[in-house]
Amino acid sequence: MPTTHILARAVVRAAGCVLLVRAEGAPHTFLPGGHREPGEGLAECLCRELREEIGAVATVDTYLGAVEHRWRRDDTPQYEINHCFATRLPALSPPTAPVSEEEYLSFEWVEIEQLEAAKLQPAPLRMLLARSAARPTPWWGSTLT
Repeated sequence: MPTTHILARAVVRAAGCVLLVRAEGAPHTFLPGGHREPGEGLAECLCRELREEIGAVATVDTYLGAVEHRWRRDDTPQYEINHCFATRLPALSPPTAPVSEEEYLSFEWVEIEQLEAAKLQPAPLRMLLARSAARPTPWWGSTLT
């Protein structure tokens, strides 16, 4: 039985860039945010995670869509659903990356055209974020196919 993760993710856009996170030693990046705690709503989760990660107060706007993803960690199947929200962090803008409050995380602004090179995971987000910049309609992506 896989471990299931429900995640709230921030899509923070500024000057043609998206804010991404990299965990120490990881070859890929991901969107800011994290795991929903019991009894917590997704928007509330996202605001908490951003306070914990970068010490910033966020405004969660539009629900953009979701991406499901599965992988293996130490031979244990993992399954996650990433719920993505347009999010504003007015105190932050490129090129200056926010300073992480968590030692193992680093943040970077990446141009929309460079999401593939940044190895953004889950991979369907690369195309969905590029497309949604021009046409903001709800989307769905999956790595299960």
